[in-house]
Amino acid sequence: MFKTDDMIIKVCMFLAGFIFFFYGTVMMFNYDFMIDRYPTFEDNLTTEFFLNWFGAINFVAYVGILYMGFKGLDRGFFAYAIPVVLLQLIWVIMSIQLSGSENYTGLYAWIFLSALLIIARIRAGFPFTYESAGTAFGVTDKVTQYMLYLGIILTLFNIVSYFVDPGGFIRQVPLLESNPQAEHSVLGITMINIAILIAFIYQYRVGLSGVLITMSAVGAAMFFSSLLVASVTFPNDGAPLLALFITLNFIISITVYFRKQSNF
Repeated sequence: MFKTDDMIIKVCMFLAGFIFFFYGTVMMFNYDFMIDRYPTFEDNLTTEFFLNWFGAINFVAYVGILYMGFKGLDRGFFAYAIPVVLLQLIWVIMSIQLSGSENYTGLYAWIFLSALLIIARIRAGFPFTYESAGTAFGVTDKVTQYMLYLGIILTLFNIVSYFVDPGGFIRQVPLLESNPQAEHSVLGITMINIAILIAFIYQYRVGLSGVLITMSAVGAAMFFSSLLVASVTFPNDGAPLLALFITLNFIISITVYFRKQSNF
């Protein structure tokens, strides 16, 4: 498992995978569980929307660990996972300060998760220097390069958009209600986008990562499927800009995956 004999790495990755899987599935499929344990969560469609979003992100990270369980550890996973977990840890701390009386289980879980990933990263012995692959993303395929450049542009646009207009995301999705909790959730999504940008920069420098392009494809398929379901469930309450970004992300991720997955 993970193509290593280091039992500490195996235990760390197994526990990290369990935490990602648990939070991913609970957030997506057991809405009442989260509402019961977090008293500041409002029981409405806005909360459900953001819980599903964060749950999908956690589940995608679990898919990455599952992938490495068969293929072996990949430095690219840690280049994304450690920043996203640390940023989400900051977000959780800010959430507790904002609410004043929150369940601390998530905080402790994310501190533990951060430690597990850092220990596994250090024990894996991956270098902390990142030599250039020689070409953008380590490939000569122009289609792949252009798709990934477009992915970087979309990610940057989402990050900059938040700092220019923090409430813009909520306003352009008709079914969402604007409140402090929802606005803080948008900040959490922005932090995830920052981690995604770091993953793009990492791959631009050292070359494509098998686990990252697989995670991207799985995540894009999940969000695109949710978009299709939402378009049927709420046909008169669409969010054209959000739909456009989800569709473009799906096209980018699936194109790159099928053009390059054979390399991994």
